[in-house]
Order: sequence, then C-alpha cells, then structure tokens
Amino acid sequence: MRNSSRAFHVQVAVPVPVRQTYDYLTGGPVTTGTRVLVPFGRRTMVGIVVSNLDATTGFRLKPVKRVLDTRPALGQTMLKLLQWASRYYHHPIGEVLNTALPARLRTANQSENPDEETVYRAAPGLEPAVIEKSLGRAPRQKLLYDLIASYGWCSPGQIKAHDSGVANVRGILAALMNKGLLECRQRPAKTPDTEHTPLEASLTREQQQAIDSITACLGRFSTFVLHGITGSGKTEVYLHIAQSCIRLGKQALVLVPEIALTPQLVARFAQRFAAGVCMIHSNMTAQQRYLSWCNARSGRASVVLGTRSAIFTPLKNPGVIIVDEEHDISYKQQDGFRYHARGLAIKRASLSAVPVVLGSATPSMESMRNVDAGRYQLLRLSRRIGSARLPEVMLVDTKIFPLYQGLSAPLLEAIRYGLERQQQTILYINRRGFAPIVQCGNCRWRAGCDRCDAFLTYHQHTNTYRCHHCGKIIRAQTDCPECHQTIFYAGTGTQRIEKVLTQQFPKARISRFDRDRITTQKKLVQALHDINRGSVDIVIGTQLIAKGHDFPGVTLVGVIDPDRGLYSADFRAPEYLFQQLVQVAGRAGRSENPGRVMIQTAHPENPCLHLIQNQNFDRFYQYCARERETAGLPPFGYLLLWRAESTSATAGLKFLQFVSRIGRNLVKSNQLTDIAVMDPVSSPMEKLAGRYRAQLLVTAAHRKALHTLVSCWLEVVEKSPESRQVRWSIDIDPMEMF
Repeated sequence: MRNSSRAFHVQVAVPVPVRQTYDYLTGGPVTTGTRVLVPFGRRTMVGIVVSNLDATTGFRLKPVKRVLDTRPALGQTMLKLLQWASRYYHHPIGEVLNTALPARLRTANQSENPDEETVYRAAPGLEPAVIEKSLGRAPRQKLLYDLIASYGWCSPGQIKAHDSGVANVRGILAALMNKGLLECRQRPAKTPDTEHTPLEASLTREQQQAIDSITACLGRFSTFVLHGITGSGKTEVYLHIAQSCIRLGKQALVLVPEIALTPQLVARFAQRFAAGVCMIHSNMTAQQRYLSWCNARSGRASVVLGTRSAIFTPLKNPGVIIVDEEHDISYKQQDGFRYHARGLAIKRASLSAVPVVLGSATPSMESMRNVDAGRYQLLRLSRRIGSARLPEVMLVDTKIFPLYQGLSAPLLEAIRYGLERQQQTILYINRRGFAPIVQCGNCRWRAGCDRCDAFLTYHQHTNTYRCHHCGKIIRAQTDCPECHQTIFYAGTGTQRIEKVLTQQFPKARISRFDRDRITTQKKLVQALHDINRGSVDIVIGTQLIAKGHDFPGVTLVGVIDPDRGLYSADFRAPEYLFQQLVQVAGRAGRSENPGRVMIQTAHPENPCLHLIQNQNFDRFYQYCARERETAGLPPFGYLLLWRAESTSATAGLKFLQFVSRIGRNLVKSNQLTDIAVMDPVSSPMEKLAGRYRAQLLVTAAHRKALHTLVSCWLEVVEKSPESRQVRWSIDIDPMEMF
C-alpha cells in the first residue's frame, strides 16, 4: 500500500540472526544509539536506532511503539565501534549491539537516570508502637530500619558499605516501603572520592620510563606493549597510569582475563582507588552489572575493571585502556559473536583518541609482529622488583629418571628439601581428576563418553567417571563391562598427585587447587589466603594456580607432563605452552629466597623447552615467527574457520562441501590468488555433546581480500536452502582450531 505523505523513519537493528536493519515510522528524528520498542513479525522486540531518514516512504511502515531512552543507551563512539565489529567479524548487527547492552536493557525496561540515585529515610511521624507492631516478627527488617533511622537519607550502596550484615538489602527496602515505614526520593548521585592511598615511592628506572612514555600520550591514540617479566611490577605501572588519568578527570578501563584468577590485581586497584572502582564480570547479578554500567557511563566510576565483555562498558571521559595478560585466550569469545576483546580494545582506543596498553610477560605473536612493523611501541620491564631474581629452570629427563605415579626422584627430593626449610612448593599439572585412562588390562576396553569422541577420567574422591568436555558423570565400576576382569587406572591427574604426596610426605600440609576443589569465589579467596599466610606447604594446581598470583613463600615449581603441548596439531600449541610454563615458573622466587623450576619431560632436546629453560622470550618469538612466516600463518597471514554441526554424522561435512565449492568459485572469478580454501574435514574432536562437527579452513595473505570474499560468500550461502539444514558459524581470526 502506497503512502505519499512525508514522514520520518528510522533504521533499527533488531537482535535476530539477520544481517540487515529494518525501517520504522517515527514522529521525528531519534538519536542513534537509542533503544526503541518495535513490532517484529508477531513479536515485540527491543531494537537500537542506527540511522535516521527524512524521506517520502514508498510503502507504509510500521510505527515505533515506544522510545525507551531519554539518553541513548549506546553513545556515538560505542555505536561506531560495534558497527565496525559487526563488519569485521561478519556478525549480524542486531546481535552485536544487543551483546553490548546489560541484560536489563535488553528488555523494555526504562533506563534509570545514571546521574541520580534513590535514597531512603525513616518515614517521619510514626508512633513507636506502630513501628514495633510492623517489625516484631521481621528481625532483618528491624535491623535495616534501625540503621536507616539512625543514618538519615542513605542509598542502598551506603547501607551495604555500613556492613549491616543484612542480605538482600533491596528486597528488604521494598518490604519496608510497602509497610509505609520508609520514604524515598531521587538525588544527584555523588561522585566518588578520588582520594587514594599513596603510590609506591620507589619505582625502578624501567617502571618510571614506561609510565612516562604512556602518560605522555594521554589524550591521543597510541598502542603500547608492556613486556614485563613475572614479578617486574606491571600492576604498579597500571596503577600510576590510572591515577594520572583520574587527575585529568578521565577514566581508566582495565581488562583482565578472569576476575577469579586475578584477585590480587583486583584487590590492589580496589585498595588504591576505593569507591572509584566498579567491576564488570559474569559472576555479578544482572542488577549489579547494570549499576556498574550506569556508574561508568555517568563518570562516577573512575576505574572500570572487568573481563572481556567489559570492553563494551560506556565511559563518560575515557582516558586509557589497559589489557592485562593480553596474550590470554580468554579474551576471545568462542561462540555467538566471536569477538576478540584485545582487538576491540585497540579499535576503541583509536576511536576515543586514548592510549591502549597491552601488558604481558609473554606477549602474543600478533602483538610482537605489530611491534616489529612499527605499529606498536615496545616497553620492557626486564628485572624483578627488589632483590628477587628469575628462578633457575631445570629439565628433568624422564627417560633417565623414571616416574613414580607421575613424579620423578629429583622432583621428590627437591620437595623434601623445601619442606625441611619451611619453603612452599607448587606442582603444576593441567589435568583434573585421578587418572585420564580407565582401561581393562585383559580385553583393552576403555571407558569412553557416548556423547563425545573422548575418554572418561576417573575421579577418585567421588568414585565417578567424568567427561571433561560435555560434563557427563557416571558411577565408577570395578569390573570391565565386556569381560568382567578388573579395571586399572593409568595416567596422572591432580587427585593422584595429591594421594602420592600424602603418602610420601604425611606431615606436609597439601592443598589441591583445581576446579573440582575451588568451586566458588569464597573457596578461591580462602585457598589463596591459606597459601599466603604459610599454612600450606605444597600446592597442586591446574591453570588456576598459574595466572597472576604472588606467593612470596614459594621457592619451587614442579611442572608435570607438559609434553602434550609439544606435538599438537594446533600450530599455536608451542606458543600456548611457552606462555603457560613461563607464567607458572614465575610463581617461584618472588621474594629474597631464590627459586627453582623443574620441568619433567621425555623430550629435553626439544628447542621450545630449551627456550623456556633459558626464559628467552625474544628468541622464542623469532623461532616461532620463522616457522609461521614460511607457512603463511598468523600473524603473517589471516584465517577464517567455517564450522558446522548436526546430530547427523554426515550433514556438517556435506554442508561445508557445498560452502567450499561456492568459495572456490568466488576465489577463481575474482582472481584472489592469495586465498586458499581448504577441503572440509571432521573436527579433531568430531563428536561433542551428541553433535557431529566439521570445519573448513580458509587462509589468506591479505586481510582486505579475505573480508571482501567473506561478504560475497555469506550472501550466497545464507540464501541457500542448505544453510538451514545444519547449525553453522564463521570465526574470523580463530584462536582454537578444535
């Protein structure tokens, strides 16, 4: 139906898996980045306005039902960042924009005014008898009411800071309001006190040079790689840079791989900047994340500290972006919108005209390649703080020193030596459970997961077999289900090491540090506290123990079974192994006592292990760079990975064969000679959680040509009926090939 009247209309991105926006009628322009409630098919959805058009419409448009924001939920810089991310990762714009919103704003909730806060006080004029009658059987309500009555006007945050011991403060406030015992009003939110504890007076020359270089660039875009060995004081550099921003009235955004694994860094920021720090991470409730989002957007938070999703947090006055442990694979989102937070941090810094700092003891190959190309500036911290020195690293040849249930004689003797001197030991083994092999010695039956192409691991403490991929758990059995002979358990996990050490050193205080034992943040904090106060002698840990912890009492680190990372099919495996071992080795010798690291290996001649032994990052980078440049692999080339999965064993491969034909035709017709479309193959783990998986790898020498190809490729594939027969996705710059 034609509509000849002149009207405004807006283009709205709706969170659906479609790579387009939709036009709706409005009474006038709506600021881009604003949330609107729109009809979409038979549903009503929340979308984001991405552009305004003042034109005569050719067809009758549906009107926007309601504008939800008085102020755009996404600022203009953030909107530009997300539109760029949608194009770069080739992900539907509506889903990308939706990802950047806190959960509360993904529904039709009105956004609160972040410049105001709700405050409460005891309702005046009430008789004591009325109050007593209302609260006589509600002790928690009475405790909170008495606190507010003595305090006067106060916010929920101030009540919580009072350490009242009352849980669910907001729920109790609502109950008191319903009883007429409180009254509330809105008031301008207080800007947090930016007073902070004094900075460390003595900095090393390298720390001061790094701080001076970065703070000199405040107010303009520049990318720095802060390569600091373990224990060299990177966190103190971050704190000084953040303080410089705050003095200029600006904010600092600090990204960490996992909040739970970096409690000491978080504690130092919280201690230094007190109320000016807000957190963004997945362990928070939706309301907590929303309040942090509001505090960051209004400028009340001077430091925003969070995991990869915190890159989407709005800032009123951005001053610097810091990415700690920038090499960590946790920054890559592995499903849905597959973005890399490090890449988005650099792009956001460019759009905001602020510096970005990429810190690590083992910088990624990509970052070092950009240093070589002159795009990033390298800053080094090559010495540990104070009298601490890097630990001595030894390779223990397990062909010469056979293992006793996973432990060699030299390592056992080193542990005994440390116990005699009341020094702490960390044993690193990146495998949970008791034994990864559950097998019959007679018929060779082996316990496998019927939902995955994986074997089950025996967990002795619960007497169960577990799949570490899909999470399936079954009760353990003593006899083989095929021939009824006795089952044996081979291989080593954290639980077996714990049992052996308990037998070898019965008086030692042993702590197992894995996700089976550390199941909550409270248990993590307690375990770290026990280690730091010296009430633990030996720590057995997985990657949980390797990242960012500072244990002054640890003088010995033993690495058990690192060889799996030496000959992996993944070309990044040596890099990941180097990063893991350097990180865990860095836990030793961080105080006045010298540290030692003992790596048990059957391949002591491996060049990667020799570079780890010498802790020579530059030579390791050159070693990997030569191999990758020859093969055209990142960071000297670019990758795209198509993935497909289905409950059918052949559907995914069949779909990717269809995709491959289209891709090769496009490469040929457009003469893209530097792009190679590989043959589709089953994934290294073909079956996962009951679904069969396949993948198709594409390599390119130039990024622009790859993106041009992908745009055309997706347009053809998405219009085909084959695309609706399997679950599929694309991954730009994949970090995992499995």
